[in-house]
Amino acid sequence: MHVIINLAITISSLFYLYFLFNIMLVNHYREPTTTPQKGQQPMRLYLIIPVLNEAAIIQKTITQLSAQLDQLPKTIQAQIIAVDDNSTDRSLSELAQTDSPYLQVLHRAGNEKQGKGAVLNTAIQYLQHTLAKDADPEQTIVGVLDADAFMTSQDLTAVVANFEQQPKIAMLQTGVSIYNQPNWLTRMQNFEFMCVNSATQQLRNRLGQGIASGNGQFVRLSLALVNPWGDRLLEDLEFTLRTWLLGRQVRFTHTIVVQQEGVEKLRPFFKQRVRWCQGAVQCMHYLPALWRSKNLNWFQRIDTTFWILMPITGCIVPVTSLVTLITLIMRSLQDWVTGWHHVALITVILIALFACLILTILFQRNSADAQQATKFWPALWDSISFQGYLLIIGLTPYAAIARQLGGQTNWTKTRHGAGRAYAGLKRQGA
Repeated sequence: MHVIINLAITISSLFYLYFLFNIMLVNHYREPTTTPQKGQQPMRLYLIIPVLNEAAIIQKTITQLSAQLDQLPKTIQAQIIAVDDNSTDRSLSELAQTDSPYLQVLHRAGNEKQGKGAVLNTAIQYLQHTLAKDADPEQTIVGVLDADAFMTSQDLTAVVANFEQQPKIAMLQTGVSIYNQPNWLTRMQNFEFMCVNSATQQLRNRLGQGIASGNGQFVRLSLALVNPWGDRLLEDLEFTLRTWLLGRQVRFTHTIVVQQEGVEKLRPFFKQRVRWCQGAVQCMHYLPALWRSKNLNWFQRIDTTFWILMPITGCIVPVTSLVTLITLIMRSLQDWVTGWHHVALITVILIALFACLILTILFQRNSADAQQATKFWPALWDSISFQGYLLIIGLTPYAAIARQLGGQTNWTKTRHGAGRAYAGLKRQGA
């Protein structure tokens, strides 16, 4: 038992040190707030929206985006491609009743619900043989937006400008924020995306390359034609890894943000995160190729390995951390006067509070850079309570690995509702 306890403390300490090291890195390597200006080069922009049982929200999404496309500069020719994945509700009917001049509707009749990747590939094949048949694939940008997504015309213009001004970029991932925040769970999702995810992506930008996050993912048509999306539950991660292996460049921008609907209830939120976690498990077989590839630097290899293996380490670290915490508390109570365990426990708590302060500052900075400023004290409270949110996410690796081992690879789709849709939408500059 003594050996097991010491092993648990060692593992927990190593991962705690990794956490602190990562906090220091993301605080140091922060991206500047630069916004490229759209030049005179004619560009095409196609926004692909996968639709599966989105009757409650899809018409509002198309209307909102169409109003923004109206405001794009004349050098950007834009259209929306909504791909109905054989929905069983009124999604197709809602799309048919939408009078947007930018909308093209595709219907995948009789498909076998093969996931988001198959839907995106359907749209690319359609573009290749119709709308973009005579277009320059290097000057044609394809954006992937969820059925609940919103972006301003300024942000969409900035996306295209990034591709125009930086020819080496093959894929650009925007930041993500949550526009509906009626409860603690949705506020935590916004904190996760605007603080932790954004800071981590900025670090990757400085030391390696960004990683696609699904919603707000933009690629050149030339990349999509040679690198179709796969069938993994985390299709954006798989697409990124294959893009790296092709030697193409992936960048992240925290100043451009796609706004999306947060999951308001715990059960569907947990299902969503289990799917994401299982998707990482399915991408583990890419690790040998990533380590062999000369297109990746050492940071990319190490960072991606840690990230993809997180479902496995996520099953180990919570247990070792719990054992370590119980051990420190018990030994502190047994020998408070001459022992050192209570000092270690207090030190851990103080360091955790300091980390929360750093995350608060990062959250404020990233939000301000995206024209979504937030006040210090609410941000600090969100940073502290975010630790409870992590406990919920900490349970997902067990369910994800159980699903994978049991052969359950079906797509558990996140449902979107229109009850409070767009109620908190931020339209700065719109």
